[in-house]
Amino acid sequence: MTDTGPDPETYEQAKRLMISPDPAVRLQLAQRSDLAPELLYYMADDGDPVVRRAVAHNGATPLQAASRLARDADADVRVLLARKLARALPHLTADEQAALRDIAHNALSMLAIDQVVRVRAALAGALRDVAVAPPGLIASLARDVAREVAEPILRTCVTLPDEELIAIIKAQPVPWVLEAIARRERVSMPVADAVVEQRDRLATATLLANPGARLSDQALAGLVATSLMPGAQGRSLLPPSLVSKMASIVEESIRGEMSAHGFDREDRRDVVAVTQRRLEWARDYVKQEPADQKAARLKAEGRLDEAVIWDALSWGDKSFVREALALKADLSPDLVQRIIDTQSARAITALAWRAGLSMRCARLLQLKSGLPPTKLLNARHGTDYPMSEAELRWQLELFGVE
Repeated sequence: MTDTGPDPETYEQAKRLMISPDPAVRLQLAQRSDLAPELLYYMADDGDPVVRRAVAHNGATPLQAASRLARDADADVRVLLARKLARALPHLTADEQAALRDIAHNALSMLAIDQVVRVRAALAGALRDVAVAPPGLIASLARDVAREVAEPILRTCVTLPDEELIAIIKAQPVPWVLEAIARRERVSMPVADAVVEQRDRLATATLLANPGARLSDQALAGLVATSLMPGAQGRSLLPPSLVSKMASIVEESIRGEMSAHGFDREDRRDVVAVTQRRLEWARDYVKQEPADQKAARLKAEGRLDEAVIWDALSWGDKSFVREALALKADLSPDLVQRIIDTQSARAITALAWRAGLSMRCARLLQLKSGLPPTKLLNARHGTDYPMSEAELRWQLELFGVE
């Protein structure tokens, strides 16, 4: 039996309905999946945005209408079009793909630079799992400055090449970009190393908690060297899920080094114990617990002691140190920050004394507050505070502390 096309009577009736003054009639027509494509094409110019939204959503609307709909004044029309085009991509035949390049690619490109963020976000959300999406379009969305647009692509799109991801990391190393890339199901060694190089605490924690991420031995060794050893300089990074692997590095490498340089068994045990305690501290970062809540919790548990503050200083966790000192010294966090911001060795030392810390910890607090080694106030006789109690109290009185 030969297909003779649409029923002439039905077709003519649809043409009459298409110009009906009643928008409800035109809407019902635009929602029909059996409507002739050319009629849907013309309805893309309907005066009612509700009707045009139905046209954009209708799977029977021809690709030829895409460019017109992409320029529609109504953002909802453009959102629906973005989702429809993304759904259509995986199901196109070879000939249709060629047609897409000629007809709809321009529409997709217009949607990717739409001034309305939610239009671009709708396109990104729909394309993130589409393997046949145009590479240039995906790269454009991945570099979008709006988080709701770029994040779905950065996190899940498998067609983004490593070179593009690394370029994005270098060009836009903001925390949410790094974390999105670190959460990808598969993170190659070059991309993982590029994330680590940015020295973002949460992104590094996320990356190392990701079983699909691969880190080079060099990057892993750098994490150990800069983050795990007591007294490490610079901002530390976080190794939450690789604790056992890093602990084994400590066991095999660091312990061996200490043995070779004359450290006795007790010294080695103490260093490894401190290292393992700091690894345990690092695990908490992936919970993203606010610093004030964490300090209050530890105080309630009776665990807000000098060792905790020492570990936080070693990790470079300045927010937690501020909150912990405020609780231990019975001062406001803002006042604690003011004292630290003075960069006065005497004032910071007095703060540590007020918090009940040892002079050894007070020296580390000075160092981690940004004072150069030549400006540090050192202990007397190796352990004692170098200022009298009266001098310490006077330093605090300068800030209104009774």
